Amino acid sequence: MNSRALATIAVVMILTGCTSSPMKSTKKDNPGGKYLTQVANPGCLPHASLNNTLTPPVLYQGMVSCIKANNLNDGALLFALAGTYSYFDALRVDTDQARQAHSSMLGEALQSINNDQRQAFWQAINARFSNKQQLAALCRQVQDIGKPIYAPAYVQTGRENAGAGDITLWNSALNGYMHCATDVLNIR
Repeated sequence: MNSRALATIAVVMILTGCTSSPMKSTKKDNPGGKYLTQVANPGCLPHASLNNTLTPPVLYQGMVSCIKANNLNDGALLFALAGTYSYFDALRVDTDQARQAHSSMLGEALQSINNDQRQAFWQAINARFSNKQQLAALCRQVQDIGKPIYAPAYVQTGRENAGAGDITLWNSALNGYMHCATDVLNIR
């Protein structure tokens, strides 16, 4: 298989990771409006400033800033962290709105950049996710930052699955969104 085919497969895996979960799909509109416009843009957040209190809307805003600044490495980490966190929130909150937020925030973020920026970003993401070593490194970075400890106030809460199942849900989010090997992860 050539590298272009592998790259295409990697992008498909990334995108299907968002939809291949056991979560129910929904076609309802987001009753709260756009997610990213409800938070202040923190600018391009470097790895050293990331922590598990940052919500997906903030992380996606930071990702957009990184893309616009052509800092695609930090943008890729923010993409991975925001997506994993919103996936985790959809699992732990278990509402249609949480599932919709997970599937729509990335699209909302990507609408705020131009085609050239979007293409460059997808090429960078594709390179990271199609290389096993780079993907493993990205998984370790997300794991080191840790599972989120914020209350997911950006979505209406339903039945929170917090508690003993948190580690299981976190591993499901890491595996479902980023396809990380969760059998070797140490959860903080």
